[in-house]
Amino acid sequence: MTKTDLSDVYRDYIACLNKQDWPKLGQFVHDEVIHNGRRLGLSGYLEMLERDFAEIPDLSFNVEMLISDPPYIASRLGFDCTPKGSFLG
Repeated sequence: MTKTDLSDVYRDYIACLNKQDWPKLGQFVHDEVIHNGRRLGLSGYLEMLERDFAEIPDLSFNVEMLISDPPYIASRLGFDCTPKGSFLG
């Protein structure tokens, strides 16, 4: 995969999140995904995202920086959103 291809896939993943296009999530997330050291699986990852969007109605993932060096990719995401209440503590 080229740098451009990997960057495009990542941007498509972010677009999937922002559109909340959950049927496409499995194109980007492995069935046995681990998030922050916890094995969630695709269904658990989806539940986490649905909860995040419910708690933060204006949630949007904004790519501020993207570095692609296949097979590695790194991104800085920016958030300008307002949770409905206390979020993550």
